Amino acid sequence: MKIISNNPYRLLGVYSNSPVKERIANANKLKAYLKVGKSVSFPLDLSDFMPTPIRTVESMEHVNSSINLPQDQLKYALFWFINGSPIDDMALAYLQKGDIEKAKELFGKKETFSSLINQGVLSLVQDNKATAIKLITKMIHDDYYRAAFIEAVCDSNCRVSEDELSQLFMDALLPEIPAQELMQLFLDNGISEKDNVYLKNKAVSEPIAIINAKIAKAKAIKNSDAETQYQAGVSLMNSTREPLSIVREFLKAGDMQYQIVVDNLAKQILQCGINYYNNADEEEAIKIDKAYKLQNYACFIAIGKLVKDRCRENTAILKKKKKELPPITIKVYDNFIKNEIVQYQALSDSNIHDAIELIKKCTPYLMSIKDELGSTNSYYLKLSTLIVSLALYKVIEEFNSVNNDTLQFDLLMDRERTIRRINYVFKEAWTATLYMDRLDMEESFKYDRYSQNRASLKEQVESIGISTCQTIQIEMRSDSRLFNDCRTVPNCKRYLEIFPNGKFVSEVKKKLEECEFNACVTTQDCSFFKKKYPNTKLPISQKWEDCYFKTCKTIEDYEGYLRAYSNGRFIISARCKIETMIFKRCKTLDDYKMYLQKYPSEEHKNEAVQIIADEECWMHCISSNSKEEYRNYLIRFPKGRHKTEAQQKIEESGSWDTLMVVWAFVISIILIIIVTALNN
Repeated sequence: MKIISNNPYRLLGVYSNSPVKERIANANKLKAYLKVGKSVSFPLDLSDFMPTPIRTVESMEHVNSSINLPQDQLKYALFWFINGSPIDDMALAYLQKGDIEKAKELFGKKETFSSLINQGVLSLVQDNKATAIKLITKMIHDDYYRAAFIEAVCDSNCRVSEDELSQLFMDALLPEIPAQELMQLFLDNGISEKDNVYLKNKAVSEPIAIINAKIAKAKAIKNSDAETQYQAGVSLMNSTREPLSIVREFLKAGDMQYQIVVDNLAKQILQCGINYYNNADEEEAIKIDKAYKLQNYACFIAIGKLVKDRCRENTAILKKKKKELPPITIKVYDNFIKNEIVQYQALSDSNIHDAIELIKKCTPYLMSIKDELGSTNSYYLKLSTLIVSLALYKVIEEFNSVNNDTLQFDLLMDRERTIRRINYVFKEAWTATLYMDRLDMEESFKYDRYSQNRASLKEQVESIGISTCQTIQIEMRSDSRLFNDCRTVPNCKRYLEIFPNGKFVSEVKKKLEECEFNACVTTQDCSFFKKKYPNTKLPISQKWEDCYFKTCKTIEDYEGYLRAYSNGRFIISARCKIETMIFKRCKTLDDYKMYLQKYPSEEHKNEAVQIIADEECWMHCISSNSKEEYRNYLIRFPKGRHKTEAQQKIEESGSWDTLMVVWAFVISIILIIIVTALNN
């Protein structure tokens, strides 16, 4: 429970009856430590069996102010440990060590106001609400225990009545425990009938007041203001659901107080619906739907017979009016389907393929009607059944045309042609059946006619070896669902193809324009887009520049961009690209010097300076052809451009020196031999 884990006494590390100076000392210590980012803990944190307390500078300021008043001190003391006797002192010492069982044993040694509180708080920590309520209410409703408790926490001058203390306890529990559960806990474990009455009144008085205030607000609206009356009715429906459910939990449906509240609410919602219908200047179908929404809800919640009968009478009138009206919301879809049926029936030589096309064309429109009216709507089912009936008739007609009395004769005359014809018709018939399967039908038609013909057809199709395990592709998305999928160019074009006069045509055309705009990646794409949408409000000029820059690959391309867009958004990037490309083109010393002259402070300046120094040093090495100079080059440019050449030069020089030494030695030996020979 938060009131225990975040109890001010716990956060201050004190008992509820600890001296004020101890609270102040701990508060000052916490403030000082928290300001420098240090954490503080106290023995009464009891972190062995409770969540570690969270202390911040802000929370501690709130803690200090939350127990200034006597009533607040008592409220939080009901949910924290109190050290009221030597036995309590020993038990609390065990509790601080984590030995809960030993603490409970000591608390139970002798009944005192403090032992009841301590046992109750410990029971709440262990989620034993029933025991906690039994113990703490016993202390509250005992005059001696209550007086001792109040004096220990506050002082003898503090005046808090039995009812006030009990209500402090219950009010603190209500945010922690659902009201219905808390009422049952007090019924089972409390000792005061007053507590039960208080909880019941507390639980229902506030939601009843909310409901009555909403009703009064709706009554104040002018009857002739149709739209405001409707909105008031909707608001009454939505805003009173939660408070009404709370009242229902405590008073039950048979309670007279509950019936009065609910019937008053139902009457006002019903009246809002009546006032709206009588004064609205909208299409009849819309008026009926909106008024029925309110009146049907009023009928649903009403309890009293008079109110219930009045609601039923009004909803029956609206139902009758609704049934007599054509479904206006499906006018576009209805007209399309009926036109397709007329065209289909006008075909002089229609076949199964035409029946399949009828189903494929009409299905998205049927789905749109289904979305509008619902899958069980009689008008929708009637129209869908009509499509199936027309297709089924054609299937049966063609099926019978190849499976008639002349079949044997046809087989004798031209067996191969006849078999091909039978296979084709059977396959087409079964394919059409699979399409019909996807549509809803009236129950009587489905079971009395369609299912029987389907079973017969399947049996005969399978009898000639044609598989009935086929799949078909049919557009089952309605107008709105297809619109919701319009995120790409193909989907947008698909919508416009199926619903050229659909509800979302203008939005889809806008989406298509946006999709094609986003698909532009070259200037040619932008040119085509501009021609297709000459009055576009999308930033095509900016897009064109983006595409131009992104397709640049060479220096000439970037220079062309700079000429075309002298104030363009990518001028700096284009210049950097050109500078980098020119630098990468440099091959000779003169190239790099010319680069520095043209770009003395650009990105590759240091690299160019380094390369020039490298080349000049190398040229000096070449001219001197000195081993020492090559070594100096490697020292100066350990990763230089001519590192390998320098190393080779040094190795070649070392090999020549060794050869000279060898020749000098050989010549010396020869001279010694000659001199020795002459002397002899």
